[in-house]
Amino acid sequence: MEEALQDPGQNMFIASEYLAQPKAESEFADVPAEETTPAQSRELAARCNGGPYRRSDDAQAHRRGFDNNLDDARNALR
Repeated sequence: MEEALQDPGQNMFIASEYLAQPKAESEFADVPAEETTPAQSRELAARCNGGPYRRSDDAQAHRRGFDNNLDDARNALR
């Protein structure tokens, strides 16, 4: 598993599977990824980080910091 996390292609597959469940449980489950708003992306970040505790201070801090890392994530995909 650790080797898979070091490989960007496998890591993206694992991450997409991990993100699918919280998104499916959200009120924006039917919104295509390319139409997801920044606010919805931040909510998904909080859901993934905090799970049922997504309203916790830690999960909300992750949500607020999401935009700070978005450019890094986009650059990693290039």
